[in-house]
Amino acid sequence: MTAASIGCWGLVGLVIASVLRIAIQRSSLLPPGCERLSPPALLEVVTAVAFSALAWRIGAVPDLFAYSWLAAVGVPLAAIDWNSRTLPTQLIWPSGIVLAALFGMAALLDRDAYPLLRSGVGMLVLLAFYGALYFLRPGQLGGGDLRLSALLGLALGWLGLSAILVGTLVGWFGAALALLVLRISRSSRPSHDVPLGPFLIIGAFSVVLTQQMT
Repeated sequence: MTAASIGCWGLVGLVIASVLRIAIQRSSLLPPGCERLSPPALLEVVTAVAFSALAWRIGAVPDLFAYSWLAAVGVPLAAIDWNSRTLPTQLIWPSGIVLAALFGMAALLDRDAYPLLRSGVGMLVLLAFYGALYFLRPGQLGGGDLRLSALLGLALGWLGLSAILVGTLVGWFGAALALLVLRISRSSRPSHDVPLGPFLIIGAFSVVLTQQMT
């Protein structure tokens, strides 16, 4: 893609992020005590940068729409979780349906169902992994993180099973590092001071940008 088309796709991300912000703030998706997505304009800028990075990295292929949607919903999900330690189910499930539909469209256009099959396997693998943690270690993992794993499993599974492992490890490593920094800077605090969701989203997105598209 040319620099102009990459920039235009970034502007598309800016518009989509603005629409999503308004829709989320006018709905009942935000948890109590988190009436607005803040800080203003930052989410739109981050989404626009993510759209441009995806356009530069992936190019004008059907996958771009699916991963751009992941970026569009991942940014507000990360912001909500960071501010309120909550991942709204009403936002995750519809986003997952749209993501699955976009990957289905990509498989149809590419005439290759194998990546779509991997995507489904990725969703099941991460659901099984996080489900085991959720039930075996009560209180260590939230239900929102479990539902988020299905969304990220769809995205990472499309790239390959190795992407699932790397994306998950990067996310957990980032959360552990942030917790360590907080404990050093603030003195010892409970582990829930650092929400897991934003780091899982960052880990998945970093793999999308760095792994070779095939």
